Amino acid sequence: MSFLRKLASTAVIVAFPSVAAQAAPMSAAEILGLFNGVTQGDFISSQEVEGRLYVGGNLTGGTLQVGFKDVPASPLDELIVEGNSNIGTINAQNGSDVTIGGAATGTIELNGGTQGTRTARIGGAFGGLANQGTVLSNQAVMDPNFADRFPDIDFSALKAEADFFATLTGTAFDTSDFNNKKIIGAPDDSGLSVHSASLADLSGGSYSIDLNSATTVLINVSGTTGSFGMNLLGGTFATAENVIWNFYEATSITVDTAIVGSILAPLADMSGFGGSTEGSVIARSINLSNGELHSRAFEGELPTAGNPTTPVPVPAALPLLLAGLGGLAILRQRRRSAA
Repeated sequence: MSFLRKLASTAVIVAFPSVAAQAAPMSAAEILGLFNGVTQGDFISSQEVEGRLYVGGNLTGGTLQVGFKDVPASPLDELIVEGNSNIGTINAQNGSDVTIGGAATGTIELNGGTQGTRTARIGGAFGGLANQGTVLSNQAVMDPNFADRFPDIDFSALKAEADFFATLTGTAFDTSDFNNKKIIGAPDDSGLSVHSASLADLSGGSYSIDLNSATTVLINVSGTTGSFGMNLLGGTFATAENVIWNFYEATSITVDTAIVGSILAPLADMSGFGGSTEGSVIARSINLSNGELHSRAFEGELPTAGNPTTPVPVPAALPLLLAGLGGLAILRQRRRSAA
């Protein structure tokens, strides 16, 4: 984080100590329902993210197209970068807004639409080209509330959630037929269906997912390094909003084909994306070199460690909650490193 960002963040915390003390990081379910992509570290892009994107480190690469689809209502902008942006072009669609914590270079295109105000706010200097819309630089000094534009995302808490989900038991991923691997829902009273697999199980072949009346299919995937190379049978993405792949211990994942469902991989560097991902992604870092991240916000329910029989719904009412707590006040945070 830049020195200017630190000053802005400290000033806000001092000015509002009681509110800052009440702030809490968002859960995995909330994040997956609100964002299309989230990284603790850097995001490298040559493609598009249809929904809202949060980058905890720096944004680099050739081009990023963001905000094509209407995103869930929130005070948060459609693109939020904690660090610097040195990507060639940011193409913000549908009136989307942009916040960059550090400095920025390259071209920022703020295209027309009704989703936002077509404004890019940059914490430090802007050494690029502004095309359409409004670009405001040096906001970490100029705007006393600049630090409020960043959500409170705690990757250590997300790792704890991923570890807890991995303790839940269910049925194994049926891999008996390499070209017809099956996940068939077996929901409990809350609608949750838990399954287990290894990264090796996902490296090739074909698969299908049948919700079978489950509202959430949770797939706990063991293994530290590997690839996702399975092809989806039938080509349907109807289950995407109700599926979550929990890579609770993975540190490196290469994506060779389309993934149907959201991804929780708080320790993983993800790369390749040979096919488009139909869902949201939480990862340590992302290199989006080929496929796109399609906006299919998670709509399932996930249990909590304190009360595993009571699921926590995704944030359909999160915007109302935020408004009731003073909008952006609940989102303030102490800046965390993107290690």
